[in-house]
Amino acid sequence: MNYKLIVLDMDDTLLTSKNEILPSTINALIEAQNNGAMVVLASGRPTGGMIDAAEILQLDTHQSYIISYNGAVVTRMNDRTVVDATYVQQAHFSEILHFLRKENIMALTYKDNTIYYEGQSAYEQVEGELTGLEMIKVDNLQTVITEDVPKVMGVGDIEHIALLNKQLEGSFGSDIHATTSKPFFLEFMHRDVSKGKVLQRLAEQLGIQQSEIIAFGDSNNDKDMLEFAGLGVAMGNANDTIKEAADVITLSHDEDGIAQIIETYLYKK
Repeated sequence: MNYKLIVLDMDDTLLTSKNEILPSTINALIEAQNNGAMVVLASGRPTGGMIDAAEILQLDTHQSYIISYNGAVVTRMNDRTVVDATYVQQAHFSEILHFLRKENIMALTYKDNTIYYEGQSAYEQVEGELTGLEMIKVDNLQTVITEDVPKVMGVGDIEHIALLNKQLEGSFGSDIHATTSKPFFLEFMHRDVSKGKVLQRLAEQLGIQQSEIIAFGDSNNDKDMLEFAGLGVAMGNANDTIKEAADVITLSHDEDGIAQIIETYLYKK
């Protein structure tokens, strides 16, 4: 199979446990692009928290894209143009916020490449540490956020987040999609937003067939992306749900798992 599109989740997939990209991964992905494949990053991260990694992989010089906020925004890297955006409307933002407050879960969202949050959690600084974006705590998010938002995130104890995720079963009402990325993050997006749905739209725009796509992931928000791709790859550190959904399981994010798959399936080494 001639694979034309390589799609990668970032945290715990592309990035190691030290929040770095392995040299073997960098080399493999740049070589793949030099040989005509396109590399796309697809993450729950905000756009500003993906740019550095995209530039390291030379996505800007290879005319590629990043999918941020779990698919709410698609950005063309060479000119930073947003080519697709689907946000959570204010009315739904209020409903989600009410739900998180009732459950005593910290709530956060994004505005102008800044993270705003209310409440507290043992994991409240993780998103800022991962993305490198400033985090500002406020008493009431609704006094700061007066427009539609790309996504809303609840941050809480792992057991509580797992229970809520099970209760929601992927939906918060009829208009909002709910999923987890890290085990302490519960994420809410517009119903038309998920990595798999947005990847399908992007592939159609690029004229790339489903069978020509390789996708890598480790968490629940990667599931429909791996199922859509012609070759869905779970990292060795992925949860059981993702391993069951994948076609192939590779080495962990701290090993040469991505390079191994690219060498095997693109170059038949």
